[in-house]
Amino acid sequence: MDVPTTRWMLLHGTPLDPSVWDAVRGHLPLASIAPDLNREFVSGGLLQQQLAAAVLADEPDGPLVVVGHSLGGQVALEMALLAPHRIERLILVCTRDGPAPEFAGAAKALRDGAGIDVEAGIHRWFTADEIADDGPVVRDTRRRLSAVSPLAYATTLEALASYDRRAHVASVQAPAVALCGSLDLACTPEVMTTLAGDLPHGRLRVVDEWAHMSPFVDPAGFARLLLDAAVD
Repeated sequence: MDVPTTRWMLLHGTPLDPSVWDAVRGHLPLASIAPDLNREFVSGGLLQQQLAAAVLADEPDGPLVVVGHSLGGQVALEMALLAPHRIERLILVCTRDGPAPEFAGAAKALRDGAGIDVEAGIHRWFTADEIADDGPVVRDTRRRLSAVSPLAYATTLEALASYDRRAHVASVQAPAVALCGSLDLACTPEVMTTLAGDLPHGRLRVVDEWAHMSPFVDPAGFARLLLDAAVD
């Protein structure tokens, strides 16, 4: 009988797609998959939970190290709640287990017909130096923000605004490392300290000079941090 081999699953944030992981995967000397989280879901349900169930259903049985960035981190938490036997380790990057109520207003504005403020998003997610360099990750994020449907983005923002699993993640038994950017305006060190503390086997690592999307600007450095976190 074949022994199950641990695979890495890399979960992207919104409104991104799996390609954000491409350069990082090139520096990971291991088997990895990066599913697309841009899927239809049933209205009224918890979006993050539905995405977790869909991803688990798509992936054959076997142990997983799950890395989730932003929304993807919440999907990773839901995977650990739905199928704890599948999760060998969690690496949660720039994410949170509690609500982000500030997104509710942005979602309402989009539903009322406002356009997406692309540059506001870029300045929220990247450092000033990264924006000035205008590298491929900044350009691709700008492209994704420009192309996403405002109503689809509003739905995701609403899910982020109301997400609150702080009372549930205490049952997650997998070892977990939370990687936090010191300059992250969306998932601040305070927010991620709470996340790490809510997890029974959680540890926090704050990375200096990271904003929300900074990990992907230096894919080799990000990959090294992920590999360190896998054995920490």
